[in-house]
Amino acid sequence: MMTIRSEKDIVKAVRHYGFLPFFKSAIPGLSVEEMADSSVWFPPKGEGVWEWKDPVIKETGAAYGKFFLSRPGFVSSELFPVLAAYRRDGYDVEGMINDGLLSHNERRIYEILSETGSERSTYLRLKANMSKSSFDTQSTGLQMKTFMMISSFEYSVAKDGHPYGWGIARYALPETVYENFEEKVDEYKPEEAYSILFRHLESRFPETEKYVIRRFLS
Repeated sequence: MMTIRSEKDIVKAVRHYGFLPFFKSAIPGLSVEEMADSSVWFPPKGEGVWEWKDPVIKETGAAYGKFFLSRPGFVSSELFPVLAAYRRDGYDVEGMINDGLLSHNERRIYEILSETGSERSTYLRLKANMSKSSFDTQSTGLQMKTFMMISSFEYSVAKDGHPYGWGIARYALPETVYENFEEKVDEYKPEEAYSILFRHLESRFPETEKYVIRRFLS
């Protein structure tokens, strides 16, 4: 596994592995948390892995969101349509609604983003009129289904022009972030997409048992 000591190291890891959870995942060692040198996890001065999320998204074009067993991480722009083809299982949003596969609140969040294109998490929750816990649950469901992602993190800016504080997530629909995203998703049958993802992970982690990879993709 790579060791992360800089923003560029995360960029390299995203491009090499294709998947990079932020926290520990089903595949041992594959996470920013496990790969990051202690000096950049909570540095006493300067930026670290928390502040690098937005620059990495911009540099790589990767999708970021709760895609890994409801926990956050990066998926490369090349693999994200394939993951979406697998997770959506041949459905679009309308089909999921008709078959009762989206909750009322998931649908509400999706409809707001369809109208606005993107929203900061705080405003999206207010517009959806949800408690924080309910919003977290419903937005996580949409992200796991790949119908929503985090397109950037936004920071407050001090008088001297420097950002400060925790980054606030801006949520968006993948279709508004990536050109021709629906068409790319439709190129793959769910079974074909799963096979591509599985083979990709096997090529990167040949010693990892198959059931671990299956859990990672679930």
